[in-house]
Amino acid sequence: MIKIRNIPKYSALLLIVSLLAGSSSALFLYALDFVTDLRDKNKWLICLLPLGGMFIVFLYNTVNAKSDSGNKWVLSRIKMQSGDPISYLMAPLVFTGTLTTHLLGGSAGREGTALQLSSSLSSPFFNLFKLSQKEETIFLRSAVAAGFGSVFGTPLAGILFAFEWESFRPRKLTEVLPVIVCSFLADWTTQILGIKHTIYTIPVTLKSPSNPLLWNIIAGIIFGLAAWLFKYLMKKTADFSNKWIPDKYLRVVLGGIFVSCFLLFSPFIKIAGLGIPAITEGFIDAAPPYLFLLKIILTAITIQSGFKGGEVTPLFFIGATLGSALSIFIPLSPAYLAGMGMVAVYGAAAKSPLTAALLAAELFGLGFLPFALLISLISNKSAGRNSIYQSNKNELATH
Repeated sequence: MIKIRNIPKYSALLLIVSLLAGSSSALFLYALDFVTDLRDKNKWLICLLPLGGMFIVFLYNTVNAKSDSGNKWVLSRIKMQSGDPISYLMAPLVFTGTLTTHLLGGSAGREGTALQLSSSLSSPFFNLFKLSQKEETIFLRSAVAAGFGSVFGTPLAGILFAFEWESFRPRKLTEVLPVIVCSFLADWTTQILGIKHTIYTIPVTLKSPSNPLLWNIIAGIIFGLAAWLFKYLMKKTADFSNKWIPDKYLRVVLGGIFVSCFLLFSPFIKIAGLGIPAITEGFIDAAPPYLFLLKIILTAITIQSGFKGGEVTPLFFIGATLGSALSIFIPLSPAYLAGMGMVAVYGAAAKSPLTAALLAAELFGLGFLPFALLISLISNKSAGRNSIYQSNKNELATH
């Protein structure tokens, strides 16, 4: 429990966590834009993806192998399942690993990196301030909110995500207030540092199809099934890799060869990296109906081979392109279905439907909150139980 007499200490720690999260997210986003632009101008860099994978594995194995657990280590520490404090070495490792992945065309996201940066950079201060285990969970949760809110420019969603991703229901103001403060301060820090997030627009139309509720329900079910497929392929790819390709170097090389060859010898190079252009295109015109499936496959291979990044932006891509493609069959606009799919597939895969609804409100406007909430709740139900963020004590113990 946070004690009132320690308010000066806690205030200083909140400021430190917020500034570290916001500034590290800003630096990461600047660097991510740079390497993405460099790759787009030099497509041949994709050929080096297998070598980049070997570099990432070597870096983690040499510097701090447990950091390879990434978000699962953070979640396990918050739930007080891991006895080891999060290493400060995780930050430079995930920063370098994620930039290498994106520079060379790997299909990955960015939120995982932001969460690990904020948690890792803040962790040494928890020991310095001599926090109890309970106090550490509160401030670590605050770091998670700060990382999520600042990397997407959605501080409200960051606050809710910090609780929803671990299914924790706060009962005291002292468990909530630090999370709120850090999420908003971190987002404010990224803005001060000049970060401009991608803007997504859903044009408002007065035309409405007959039975719009039915169409929204159908779309929600389909988005949930896409999230289920993503989780299923992620798990099966991980199981196959662990069983048949136990050597991490061989695994990352084979995965890198597959992804790089697909990108270089197919017309789908826009799937590489974050794939933001394909997401924004989906808000304008109907996307090809197979694009979301290709992204699922490439992301599963990229992440489970050993490359670094997150899953949220690929899930945005999957949901946006799937929703856009559904506009061919469902009498709703491509922009609306792309926007709803973008947040709903993420919410269903992460078991965070309320966070997904708030994301929609912050990204598209408050008027879309009721629709996003309905579709996200339906998608969450049709996506199965497990979350992409589930921690595993046995897995952590192997590192």
